[in-house]
Amino acid sequence: MAFDLVKIGDAAASRAQRWVPDPLVLAFLLTLVVLAGALANGEPQEIASAWFDSFASGPLLAFALQMCLVLVTGHAFASSPPIRRIIDRLAGARLSPPAASALVALVACISAVIHWGLGAVAGALLAKEIGVAAKRSGRPIHYPILGAAAYSGLAVWHGGLSGSAPLKVAVESDAMTSFGGAIPVSATLWSPLNFWVTGGLCLLLPGLFYVLTPKAGGPEAALPQENKIEETVRSPDGLAEKLSESRALAYVSAGLGLLSVAWLFSNDTLKLDLNFVNAAFLFLGLLFHGSLRRYADAAVEASKGCVSIILQFPIYFGILGLLKASGMIAGASLAMTEWASGGSLCAWLFGSAGLVNFFVPSGGGQWAIQGEIVLRSAQELGVPLGEAVLAFSYGDAWTNLLQPFWALPLLGVMGLKAKDILGYTAIAALVVGAYVLAVLAIY
Repeated sequence: MAFDLVKIGDAAASRAQRWVPDPLVLAFLLTLVVLAGALANGEPQEIASAWFDSFASGPLLAFALQMCLVLVTGHAFASSPPIRRIIDRLAGARLSPPAASALVALVACISAVIHWGLGAVAGALLAKEIGVAAKRSGRPIHYPILGAAAYSGLAVWHGGLSGSAPLKVAVESDAMTSFGGAIPVSATLWSPLNFWVTGGLCLLLPGLFYVLTPKAGGPEAALPQENKIEETVRSPDGLAEKLSESRALAYVSAGLGLLSVAWLFSNDTLKLDLNFVNAAFLFLGLLFHGSLRRYADAAVEASKGCVSIILQFPIYFGILGLLKASGMIAGASLAMTEWASGGSLCAWLFGSAGLVNFFVPSGGGQWAIQGEIVLRSAQELGVPLGEAVLAFSYGDAWTNLLQPFWALPLLGVMGLKAKDILGYTAIAALVVGAYVLAVLAIY
């Protein structure tokens, strides 16, 4: 079994090396495909206007900034001294290549359930340190598979605490009024269905990467360079530097911030949404770093991963505008509800969300397109709204394993390319898809 999976994984990786384009190339190729379909269903001027309006949309650009904060706060938290000590201790264990891959996948999945921005980088940091330790000691390791294992957390994030769709529907709004009001997280994130799907995948994916990894290791050329940065220790000179280095100021600021977040949350003024997650991890990261300067340095390093969001999100927003203006997604989703029944709707929602994720690789962006249709179809077919939201969420996260957009920060940390890992994540995507569909069919 393990031998066969290793061969299949290596074959898939070899083909990915030849055929997978860079993420920015993929974004423009997808734009051209959607543009062709849009022009077949609308007037050129209307289509061009829809693309630009969405490309430069204020609310969508604000959402992109929110996603940057998710990534920066998660990355800064993961790189704080207490978390890095845990990562270094795990990386120093003399594990076999299969056990190392399983450990990285487990850390990535658990981190992504807590916070998708944390999941995007915690597994990558651990995988890189394992690669560095293996190179230093001459132990065999398969670095590309470690990268794929580190990316596996993005397959479970939408069922976690920062899941866009479950948190979006948990907030009272005009859009939710017609569906009976907000859907509490007890019906989505804390439901038995989410326990079986998200919890099950957090165990299944590490096991899969264990049997997918050859015991003899992999290509040595892929191993990372050791680039430990030694922090200069010196006495602060002047009031400005003393304030930047002050532990007292950092702890007071972080403490007041965390107390404010907790107080507002306890009074239902602040909901469990992305803003809550960003604020909580901002102050936790500041607390763990112990000074404003060290936190700012970590944020600057984390912001490198935001380049892909800043550059590519507007392109995908443009795709979103084309899809809306042409009616392609709405038409396909409405057709889906005609084909589906109450028993099969969740499977259809899972598949359709996975497909749309190729064109709009953002859970929040996808929900803006499909959210009303998901809820309306569930309402009409008598499916619990919480289950429909979760089915959509699982589908969106599922094809992250095939869409390299969110792998960009990870690839930057590890020094890999998308084509190095996508062959292995494609195998994981097949397993994840089969497991989720099986649970949805049984539940």
